[in-house]
Amino acid sequence: MGIREELESRFGDNFSDSLVERLSHTVDMGFVPELVWSGIKINIIPDYVVYPKSTEDVIDLVKIALKYDVPITPYGRGTNRYGNAIPADGGILVDFSKMDKVEIDEANKIAIVEPGATWKLIDIAAQQKGLQLRTFPSSYDSTAGGGIAGDALGIGSYEYGFICDNISFIDMVNPKGELVHLEGKDLAIACGAEGTTGIIVKAGIKLRQFSNTEAMVISFDDFDKTYNAIGEFYREVIPAWHIQVRGPAISSYIAEKFKASLDPGKWNMVILYPSSRSSIVEPKLYRIAQTYGGRMFEGEWTGWWTFNHGVNAALRTKGLLIHQHGLIHYTKIKELIEGLEKNIGKLGTLNIDNGFDLDIDLERREVLLVNAFTQVSLSPVDKRIIYDLAKNTLMMDEYIKVGGSMLSIGIFVHKYAKNRLSAMGRTFQELGVDRYEEIKKYKEEMDPNEIFNPGKVFDPKRRAKAVLEIVGKQQEALRFRFGIGLAKALTPGGEIEGYKVAKRYLDIFVDYALTCIDCAMCVTVCPQFKLVPQWPYAPKGMFDFTRGVITYYELHNSVDIPDSAIAEISGCHKCGLCDGVCPAKIPISTLLIKLNSLVAKKIPEEKVPDTPIPAKYNDIIDENSEIGLWLGKYIIENPTVLFSSLELLKKLGIRIKLFNTSNDSGFLQYISGNGKDLAEIMKNNLEKMKNVSELITLTPEDYKAFSEAYREYAKFAGVNIEAEVTPLELRLLKSIQFEGNEEINLHVACFSSTYADDIIKRLRDRGFKVRKVEGCSGAILEKNIGKRADMMAKALGEKYQNLITLCPLAALKFRSVGINAKTLIEFIAEKAGVNIAVEATEYKMPQSIKDKISEIINNEIVNSLNKRIQILVDTVSFVSSGEVEYKKIIEPVITEAIDEASNNILKKIREIIDNETSGKSEAEKIVIRSAFIKELSAIIMSLTLQPIVELIINQVKSNTSEDFDQRIMANAILELLREKEDSLNKSIVNL
Repeated sequence: MGIREELESRFGDNFSDSLVERLSHTVDMGFVPELVWSGIKINIIPDYVVYPKSTEDVIDLVKIALKYDVPITPYGRGTNRYGNAIPADGGILVDFSKMDKVEIDEANKIAIVEPGATWKLIDIAAQQKGLQLRTFPSSYDSTAGGGIAGDALGIGSYEYGFICDNISFIDMVNPKGELVHLEGKDLAIACGAEGTTGIIVKAGIKLRQFSNTEAMVISFDDFDKTYNAIGEFYREVIPAWHIQVRGPAISSYIAEKFKASLDPGKWNMVILYPSSRSSIVEPKLYRIAQTYGGRMFEGEWTGWWTFNHGVNAALRTKGLLIHQHGLIHYTKIKELIEGLEKNIGKLGTLNIDNGFDLDIDLERREVLLVNAFTQVSLSPVDKRIIYDLAKNTLMMDEYIKVGGSMLSIGIFVHKYAKNRLSAMGRTFQELGVDRYEEIKKYKEEMDPNEIFNPGKVFDPKRRAKAVLEIVGKQQEALRFRFGIGLAKALTPGGEIEGYKVAKRYLDIFVDYALTCIDCAMCVTVCPQFKLVPQWPYAPKGMFDFTRGVITYYELHNSVDIPDSAIAEISGCHKCGLCDGVCPAKIPISTLLIKLNSLVAKKIPEEKVPDTPIPAKYNDIIDENSEIGLWLGKYIIENPTVLFSSLELLKKLGIRIKLFNTSNDSGFLQYISGNGKDLAEIMKNNLEKMKNVSELITLTPEDYKAFSEAYREYAKFAGVNIEAEVTPLELRLLKSIQFEGNEEINLHVACFSSTYADDIIKRLRDRGFKVRKVEGCSGAILEKNIGKRADMMAKALGEKYQNLITLCPLAALKFRSVGINAKTLIEFIAEKAGVNIAVEATEYKMPQSIKDKISEIINNEIVNSLNKRIQILVDTVSFVSSGEVEYKKIIEPVITEAIDEASNNILKKIREIIDNETSGKSEAEKIVIRSAFIKELSAIIMSLTLQPIVELIINQVKSNTSEDFDQRIMANAILELLREKEDSLNKSIVNL
């Protein structure tokens, strides 16, 4: 058993080595990926991702890492700027999203928390007990484990100091796999060590009594007056809780973007304090304002994220942002400004390549956390970006020159580690502890093989040595031809290849991914992430995945992204909650719909036959009825719902015009943005429905198409839809009388959200206790491609033992993973006493057949390509023409190979289908054939073609003595196979 098998055996669904999971953990708020794109080959892509759920999980994980000598990197929310949570040498990434428990010890005013709990979650739990956090990082949605490991400053640090001034104990798993308890002086081993000495599994965080927070702002015309005011706070020891100073450019952007209560173009000092201290604090604030010519006005507690993320979001709209933050004594701030002005431009001005601005936090021991921002002209994917990133190094040096330190070390500034942990780290000085020496000694003794978070804090000796190139490269950029500007001008630019490749796979989604500030606000509101707390299921993870695609290409010279991966990252509920909280104002849900459509376009249009309707329903079927019942193609897999619907309508005596299962509403064309085909489908359907005044639908997908898509596209298609569209559930709730008092877990599928509240109200009016359950079942796109659907369904099943759903396809998905689920139509039928005697036609494909299909597809593609190896060998001399030209040359060869493979695949699959349907009824045959089409499509769209391409390249190499660029040949073949995969997928409808 190897490491992969052992991890999977121990952690099950909480382990993954999928490309989606791995690439979603390669980014933080900083610019490590851009450094990789610029040529510093740091392996920031983990080989495995594990989501522990307990301390025992972490202990076992560490023991496995030790056994196989594989590095391990702890990950919270990835909101740091120094690469702390990003691997520097691959290995195992430990995501703590599933370890987020919080317990409040009211008597001792302590929050006992797991590392994945966010500061926001802790604060909310504390406030429910009349307490609240003393201090927390300005990234309120970051995790406690990360904040403690980094020992940051943040909101409340003016009164309460560093994060680790407010920690009572830490439990951590050390590099020997032992659980250790730390208090007092021993806390120095973990606080600020950034996960290099141990993995935090529990911590005690000190709390204060809850009090409402007041906010006042004093604005000043210039920095001299602001500086004098800062000194006054330290001289007078004004009992505020938090003090923030924002420069004039930052103030203007924040006021413009977020309507914050700041004076544009001024230096704004924001003072927060408990309302109980108003009588002490406010007179002193008025005196400071009067003494130094400031204007004082009431501020606004507009949102936690505005203190940090708002700056990043506002400034990134103006161009690429270079950000550095460090710690200095407040008397050194003017020296820092002078040094920065010599190299970057004027303070308070934020123009492209000219000027900088500051955002300052006051810490109670006369320490300032100074955030310096400057903007540059290049995009993050320009090949010359390394020269602009050199400004970050320049800013770091200026902090050190004035006796300061970095806020964090990460993979960038190992040479300043002692400075950060000792010179400026007063956290442990009162205890007489040299924190740097304690951490260094513990690391050397306990982790000589650098298993824990290699490449961070200390210079690597065994692993992750590529990080040592960072400072050298940036210093070289600073020195080159006397300055950054000239170096940039003399260096060829242009988009990096990884960006171009990512665009081919993900389209416009890539551009927006580059504007994401990685604040994790979207994560906190995402209902799917709450259900399945794994990174690709939150918008931030989706954007991080996209940047990971670029990184993977730059590290490996190629990248292979199957359609299943795109379906998985984009298959969310599209609820839009993330849109409302994104400080960068990215239209996330709209982008995900567009990304979804890239996959939807490739799903083959199955030709579904009509379902045989028994003669007993002839008395309610009337071609001349003005009421239409749309069965449609999506209901064919769940005939129980189909016949339950007919029984209920028969009970009501409603005569209907029947539109059987061979009919297609055009839903798939709608969500894939295929307006032309949708218009044709609309015209055909509306012609059939011209005398129908009410159209009853059975699936949310068809309701969405008729009620929304048809009205959107009516003008485009030159038609009108006259019929009122009604979900059958609503029609039944209006007509059938029944009551109950039981609890109902009602699953609201994505496309039923517009009428779900009406249904819930009507059920509650009848006495039912209804709990609304949201979460994508993967009924359409994700049902068979990507594992999101199964993960969501299993998570819902763990939370709710019984589900009633508005989606017939969701009912099947839930039942396939062992959940007791039925549709609301079936539930109403039971309540109405309708006896449903339907032949069981559900079909669950055995895993052995799925494996056989996968084997057939891979073997046939390889065999077809192998037959043409000699032709490819004969073309190697043309590889030097470049990827575009070489691709044109071999396209007929690849096309012929895929066409041949397609025919052979279909022939062999037909034989399997014939065997499976032997002796079955017509209804069962329909369901089985449909299942095969979907499974085959899923396998094709999940194909990982890289191994096939590598096999072919090796065959070519063994049959030629000529040297050729293997990367060009591999990428050309890979791209052509991806293009031809679409035709292979669409051919399966001929099964």
